[in-house]
Amino acid sequence: MNQQVDPQQMEKLQKQQEQREQMEEMKKTILAQILTPEAKQRLANVKLVKQEKVEKIEIQLCTLAQQGKLQKQITEAELIQMLEGVEAKRQETKITFKRRKFSSDDDD
Repeated sequence: MNQQVDPQQMEKLQKQQEQREQMEEMKKTILAQILTPEAKQRLANVKLVKQEKVEKIEIQLCTLAQQGKLQKQITEAELIQMLEGVEAKRQETKITFKRRKFSSDDDD
């Protein structure tokens, strides 16, 4: 089944992709300025395993940098503390199953 792609919709998707690429490039530039080499390496290592966690930290770091709240580069130790803080904030979800007994269950 061939579907025609609306040129306006295609242009809109292309612009969105360009914006995402620009944001990613800006994020990389900011992180390169505010992280020590060891912290950058740590972040890259963690990103291989826990991408969502790292994305939250990256956004948080970029926001702090843009607001001018960072006075110096973030060290590896400080980054580890931030990573642990994100993990601590995550809530555990507990699911409990309650099985109802039916009259047919008594025959077992």
